[in-house]
Amino acid sequence: MSISSLGATSSPLPATSVLGSASAKKKPSTEDQFLKIAGETPQQRMFNSMLSQLGISEDQFKAMSPADQQKIAQKIQEMVQQQAQNGSAKGTGLVMDKSV
Repeated sequence: MSISSLGATSSPLPATSVLGSASAKKKPSTEDQFLKIAGETPQQRMFNSMLSQLGISEDQFKAMSPADQQKIAQKIQEMVQQQAQNGSAKGTGLVMDKSV
């Protein structure tokens, strides 16, 4: 039994065109989303979390002008400082001073 002779020419469309069009429109899988988040630093995760609190996606932020990005980054910095001062940070370890 030969693998190369099993249905290799039975499909009228090339496999790459079928797969290419399907994967271009497909949402990232849960695994892909997890791996993206797991690969981020804690600072990146916190920044993205703050962006979402402002109703801005990471892609929208990247598409903004540098001046607008600076304004948003400053707003996020103020939010972090406010949370640190109020002690109302969500979750433990969000903002922490530690001496080693």
